[in-house]
Amino acid sequence: MIASNGMPSKIGSLRCDGTGSKGNVSVGQQTMTGAPPGPKGRFVTGSIAEFKADPLALFLDLQKTYGDVVSLQLATTKSVLLSHPDHVQYVLRTNRRNYSKRTRGIQYLREILGDGLLTIIDEDRWVHNRRTMQPVFRHDSLDNFAAIIAELTAGMLDEWGEQVPVAPNMTRLTLKIAGRCFFATELGETDDIGRAFVEVMEINQNRFRAAFCAPLWMPTAQNRRFRRALNVLHTQMVALIEERRAAPGDDLLSRLIEACDEETGEGLLTDELRDEAITMLGAGHETTANALIFTLDLLARNPDQYALLRKEALAGWSGDAPTLAELKGLTYTNACINESMRLNPPAWVFGRLAEACDNIGGFDIEAGTLVMMSPFVTHRRADIWDDPLEFRPERFIEKDPDRHPFAFYPFSGGPRSCIGKYFGMMEMLIIVSMIARHCPKLTRINPEVVGWDPLVTLRPKDDVPIRVV
Repeated sequence: MIASNGMPSKIGSLRCDGTGSKGNVSVGQQTMTGAPPGPKGRFVTGSIAEFKADPLALFLDLQKTYGDVVSLQLATTKSVLLSHPDHVQYVLRTNRRNYSKRTRGIQYLREILGDGLLTIIDEDRWVHNRRTMQPVFRHDSLDNFAAIIAELTAGMLDEWGEQVPVAPNMTRLTLKIAGRCFFATELGETDDIGRAFVEVMEINQNRFRAAFCAPLWMPTAQNRRFRRALNVLHTQMVALIEERRAAPGDDLLSRLIEACDEETGEGLLTDELRDEAITMLGAGHETTANALIFTLDLLARNPDQYALLRKEALAGWSGDAPTLAELKGLTYTNACINESMRLNPPAWVFGRLAEACDNIGGFDIEAGTLVMMSPFVTHRRADIWDDPLEFRPERFIEKDPDRHPFAFYPFSGGPRSCIGKYFGMMEMLIIVSMIARHCPKLTRINPEVVGWDPLVTLRPKDDVPIRVV
């Protein structure tokens, strides 16, 4: 909930000199106009060194020190960090057409994903693709995938011993689930698609870490590896598309091939299908795996909450796999997953480019500014969440009418929120519940290890080894 003493924030589209039809924007008793406050940073490089070293610590410190709207320079990129739900909602929903995805981060992702829903910049093309794909991802059309998820999860649990490294297990499992549900094929780290996808993702992570990232046209050894792997991934995906066209199944790719825009009657072309398929694989594999890893880590650290979740899981369903109706009854499990994503959102930052100057929270936003919104920061604000650092799943069961709709946004928000969130939640509910039914107790082997690896997505510092009963 928003605390009664939280700073109110009024937002309006004004001229960059702070004037306009709405006049100056006030916050509390203070009238503000001009650039947002923020660290001075180093000459030329600004705060890029601190960002590369630990962006999460930097963001938390910036919000605590400077408030809701913070200006910072990241090398040559003029940036602003937003963390108040009002401001996040304004950028992602209210005035979203002024804030495009023409950012450097999206450009890195486009090198892998192409023009999938996550990375499309052209608004008209995004609307067409979203309208075409939306019926495929409706939650009431996903029931038949529950049995596949349950089958693959059971196979993983059969191989578990007394000690389990959670991270590689969840990564392999979600890749298998993506293969079967998305493409009706077996995917792993040794087949052509799985190996190529893992390689391009690893190289992209290396590029994200690097202080200097060589353009892909430069013939470095890493760039040559990247292009070879990406070519394999594209070739194999197109081959899969042609196979499904010739012999459709009930997988998501077959459904996408048959889908069409209800307004224009047009479907997706081969290149569009390829890019959307790779996007599905990226979003449905890596982010879901990381959310599961953090959820199991927290449950292993909190035995009382795990006991409640296990009790619910044992009574959750009677067959081999739950139905969607039965999954809706797993309210505590759902709350645990949401609480984990509140504390550890896999998508820890969203970026948008201000196409025209604007005014947010009483501060001028220049055209060309990178506007960053961090769920990691918003989800930890004490004026929004009671005891924000505590793992309290109950907060997602006790309905709070005062909670801002953008106080919790692990799947982004507004029209461009994640289209696969229902599939992802269904997948995580089944996996976590089946683990709880199978294992009476989970214990973190090295609980002293706490931390994050904020790359393209948020990862834990280690493999999260647990001892299972």
